[in-house]
Parts: sequence; C-alpha cells; structure tokens
Amino acid sequence: MYIVPISSSITPLNILSQNEAAAEDVSSPKKSPSFTDVFREVITDVTDTQQVVNEDSARLVMGEIDDLHTIYNNLTKAEIAVETFVAVKDACQQSYNEIMQMSM
Repeated sequence: MYIVPISSSITPLNILSQNEAAAEDVSSPKKSPSFTDVFREVITDVTDTQQVVNEDSARLVMGEIDDLHTIYNNLTKAEIAVETFVAVKDACQQSYNEIMQMSM
C-alpha cells in the first residue's frame, strides 16, 4: 500500500474517472498513485485476505490442514487488512466532514 502525500493537485473524483480512460492509452512516466488507486488496493487486500481465511476455515473443518500457525497468520493478516481499511475510511470521512465545515 502506498502513502500519498496531500498536495494542491487534488482533483475531483468525476474528473479522475474521465481521465482514467485517457491515461491508459498514453504511456507516461511512473507517477505517484492516486487516492483512488490506494483505496482500491486497500479494498482488494481486504477481499483477498478474507477469501484466504474462508478457504483456510473450510480446509480446517475438513481436516486438510495440519499446522494451525498458518491459519493464525492468515487470520492476523486479514484482521490487519480490515483495520487498515477502517482507518482509511475513517480518515476519509473525517476529512470530508472538515471540508464541508469550511466557510467559503
């Protein structure tokens, strides 16, 4: 996961979605990831780790796993991924609330 510094070049989400199609066609030098990319990566991490935990649970019930430490490690990874997702979501929500309270 990348940590993206806040800069003055923040663009609205609707413009980001329009620019994604144009950015795929043009090969440009590597830039820092956008907020959308970071958020997608966090969500992907959560879904991937949850899927691994679900598979491990099924394999444990069926008796196909001998080492419990692997299950524990995967469960810990999933827990950290969910906690990271919740922290990012809370930070976004808090930032949005602060922006909405600003007077123009």
